[in-house]
Parts: sequence; structure tokens; C-alpha cells
Amino acid sequence: MNIEVKRKTFSKILVAIHESSKSADKAVDYATRIAQDYNAILVVLYVVRTQSNLDTINLPSHVIHFKKQAETYLGKISEKIYKQSDTEDIVKIKTEIIASIKISDAIVSYAKDKHIDLIVVVPRGRSKLRSFVLGSVTSDVVRLAHCPVLTVR
Repeated sequence: MNIEVKRKTFSKILVAIHESSKSADKAVDYATRIAQDYNAILVVLYVVRTQSNLDTINLPSHVIHFKKQAETYLGKISEKIYKQSDTEDIVKIKTEIIASIKISDAIVSYAKDKHIDLIVVVPRGRSKLRSFVLGSVTSDVVRLAHCPVLTVR
């Protein structure tokens, strides 16, 4: 009796960003390498903290600024990933910008809705007291996610 064991791999990897930083770049690098190893789709999600819908015509000026900043960052990240990819191992990438006042909930909901297999996040440099009082996006994602979560320092 020959039983074939189906190995679970990552087919969709989400790297969630809510601010452009060197730590975010490092998380994207890790996620890119994992996506290459598993021949997975890499989804780079930028979450803008706001209550406004980003598709609205009359966005407040500060939200327009955040959206443009996110678009610029995602453009640079996409270009970097394509330049680093081997011609045989080109990483399939999707970028998206969403808005939410509660970043962790947005990341977890997006991951569940899009059937993500792995979430890669970056902890922000907050003090322990501030994280305790305000909560931590990373700890909330780890606690609430339906799939494995990799934190990159």
C-alpha cells in the first residue's frame, strides 16, 4: 500500500506593511526569498491608517499624501524584486493598498479573504509600555491570524 503524503507548502505569501522603513524592506526581502523557494505568489499589502475609503473622490489631503507615499514605496519594492529575481525564478507579485483604522484587523481579514498561507510582518520599535497601552499590530496579527505568521526584526 503506497500512500502519497501531500506536503503543505506556501502558495500565497502576504507581507504586510503599514509604514515604509528599513525593517519593512527587510521583511519584503525575507518574504521574497520564501516566495522564490516555494514558487509562491507574493502579495505586498500596504495598510494606510485612516477611516477614509481610498477609492473616494474627495479624500482629505493627509490621506492623499499617505496613499501617494504607499504607491511610491510599492513601486520601488516591485522594481527591486523584479531586478533581484532570476530569469528562471521570477517572483509573481501583487501589490495592494487598503485603508483601515485598525491595521491588525485589516491584515488578518485580508489574509483570510484572499486565502493567504503565510503572513510576514515587522514589529515596530515601540517601548513595552506603549505597546501594552496601545496594543501591537504584530502581536494582534500573530494572535488573530488563521495561518502562520513570521515576524522579521
